[in-house]
Amino acid sequence: MIDKRGFTLIELIGIVLILGVLAALAIQKFQTIATDARASAIKGLEGSIKSAGGIINAMTVLRGNGAASAIAGITFITVNGVQIRLWNGYPDRWWDGIGMTQVGAQAIAGGGYLSSAAVGYGRFTFYGFGNASIPGGNAGWRIETAPNPINCSVSYIYGGAGIPTTSSITTGC
Repeated sequence: MIDKRGFTLIELIGIVLILGVLAALAIQKFQTIATDARASAIKGLEGSIKSAGGIINAMTVLRGNGAASAIAGITFITVNGVQIRLWNGYPDRWWDGIGMTQVGAQAIAGGGYLSSAAVGYGRFTFYGFGNASIPGGNAGWRIETAPNPINCSVSYIYGGAGIPTTSSITTGC
């Protein structure tokens, strides 16, 4: 009788092939989960921005326009110790406006007014109006680690009249 110990070469090749197929399926599933997670984060942030804008506007209606600024239509309101720049009753399109409405947002040097520079906010990066990082140059947030960050973003669109709009793009997540 022959003493068999271990696997034959064909058995080892078969095992390696099976493991390769399983690994390919697992990688694809992981990429899908990561994409879904980024898209869900963008959609959640979109809802947060819409809610914050509505709440700030309601507070402005109840409290009044807040402290006046030297610029026509620009005022400031303080909410829970956080100063927020308003433009005709809605958060302005800069970090010290809509950016500061988000929970945990930190004030930056100069406030961010008239700056399209990147401001980190958790897993998102905020860009003020007039940037090349958010579609249309609108103010907004994006996920820098996404395969196509400009198409994994939330835009805050407001020109000082009417009601701001918020939209998200998740095709690049």
